Amino acid sequence: MNIRIKTSVYLVAALMLSVQVNQLRAQTPQSRSQDSIATQVVNIVKPYTPKISDAFKMKQTPSLERTETTQKPVTYTIFSIPVASTFTPAKSNSVRLRLSKKEKLFQNYAILGLGNYGTALGNVFLNHKLGRGENLGASIEHYSSQGGIDGLQLDDNFSNSSVQVNYAKRLKTLVWNSDVSYKQLAVNWYGIPFEAIEPIDPKQVYSTVKLGSDIQFTEGVFQSAKLQLQRFSDTYDSQEYHLKAASNIQINIFENPINTLLKVDYLKGEFSKNYATSQAQTYGNIQFSLAPTYQYLKGDLSVSVGFKAYYAMDSEQNKNDFYIYPNIEVSYAVVNSLVVAYAGIKGDLHQNTYHDFVQANPFVSPTLDIRPSSTPYNVFVGTKGKLSQTIGYDIQGSFAREQDKALFRTNFVSLRIPNNYNRGNSFRVVYDDVDVFTVSGALEADMSQKLSMRLKGALYNYSSDLEPSVWNLPDFEASLFLEYQLSEKLMLAGSVFYLGSRQDTINMEDVFFSELITSEVKLDAFIDANVQLDYDITNQFSAFVKVNNIANKSYNRWSNYPVQGLQILGGATYKFDF
Repeated sequence: MNIRIKTSVYLVAALMLSVQVNQLRAQTPQSRSQDSIATQVVNIVKPYTPKISDAFKMKQTPSLERTETTQKPVTYTIFSIPVASTFTPAKSNSVRLRLSKKEKLFQNYAILGLGNYGTALGNVFLNHKLGRGENLGASIEHYSSQGGIDGLQLDDNFSNSSVQVNYAKRLKTLVWNSDVSYKQLAVNWYGIPFEAIEPIDPKQVYSTVKLGSDIQFTEGVFQSAKLQLQRFSDTYDSQEYHLKAASNIQINIFENPINTLLKVDYLKGEFSKNYATSQAQTYGNIQFSLAPTYQYLKGDLSVSVGFKAYYAMDSEQNKNDFYIYPNIEVSYAVVNSLVVAYAGIKGDLHQNTYHDFVQANPFVSPTLDIRPSSTPYNVFVGTKGKLSQTIGYDIQGSFAREQDKALFRTNFVSLRIPNNYNRGNSFRVVYDDVDVFTVSGALEADMSQKLSMRLKGALYNYSSDLEPSVWNLPDFEASLFLEYQLSEKLMLAGSVFYLGSRQDTINMEDVFFSELITSEVKLDAFIDANVQLDYDITNQFSAFVKVNNIANKSYNRWSNYPVQGLQILGGATYKFDF
């Protein structure tokens, strides 16, 4: 390698010398005269031509001198010194865990109770496993009172009874559930504002027969399907048929589901007469609805976007309408699950029925105007989360526009053709467009495994278009529920309800001028406190005591309808298998 480098160096040097000589020779006399450098004589000496023999030849294989070494032997020894010790290991004993006795769960139970005002309570709930994934259940419930409110002219007894049979079948890809039930509710129109001149039979009995079936699918795009047929009637030959069918379909797009709810709601009813005359009164509505919803989840953000579309047909008035409502809700976890902010705008079309009105107010007359109610929009914003590991909260503010909102108002007193419910002792339904501003809040606390609390409250501000007031709607309502496990066998539960003041009227028909004399009535706010004590005597037997309306206030839930005072009910519960 070194020989080649040296040779190359010599060759380059020789080449440079030859180039210089040629340049010198190529110069003309004219060019030489123009140079500023003086003329000199250069003697050229023969350059050194290196030879291979002049280079030192390196050995191709170098020789190394090896030094032989031997490993010295190493011997390890332990310097052991005996140490005196007084420690003696104790013999270990096996420890047996104390297992708590597994509580036996019973499939069936019965309740029996008696109280003042001639109150009787009797419930039986049965459940039997027929086979693998197959169950048959039944229930019988009864609650009644003989009445006895002071100062009433008419009977105030009531009873509420029901019988239901349920069958459930669980298969690999679906769960099928079906039931049939019969309910009977008996009440009295006892709220007469004036002294009764003629005898009145205020008893009204409502009957409900319902057939229902639903299927929950575990595979495929169909999530569920439901079918329900209900017949509702009363003592005054009123009849109502209500058929509802619904199906929920889910399709995943970009790993996010689109849920679509399809519904058909058919309603047909008839009253044997209207309030003022003996002419029959009929009503009927059918609604077809489509409600798709797209769910988007990303991190702490949850967005639900959709709409609800209805096509409604009024069979009695030959009127068809199309409705479309927004269905949008957005939530964002500001601080994990501690603070979650949410907002949205929703709307809906509600099918009002005679059955639903009776559940809200059983003292309505069998002469109601039945029509659907529409909520074009309900804008809400709120926050929910946890104040601690055991306390959760939800605070919300909303503004809604409700068209044809149903309001309960006292019927006018008719003296021309008196009957059992036109003495100012029944209620009608009036409709109005109402703006509702609501501020609500809820607080839930599970202090420990022994104590839990639920607190809710809502403040309302109404603005009606036609009616001078939103009849019988409170401006504020609140509720409190408490449960406390006093001991292993003793449980205490309590509840407090507060309902704000409401407005109603007393309407008197003028026999001579065919006019109405109306005066407004203010219903005072009230508080109803209740407590229940349960004691487990054995694994199967337990006793309970209920005390309702502890303050013993005979307040008016509806105009001229005072409630029972202090109510005490005691009874026992028996759990069993068969």
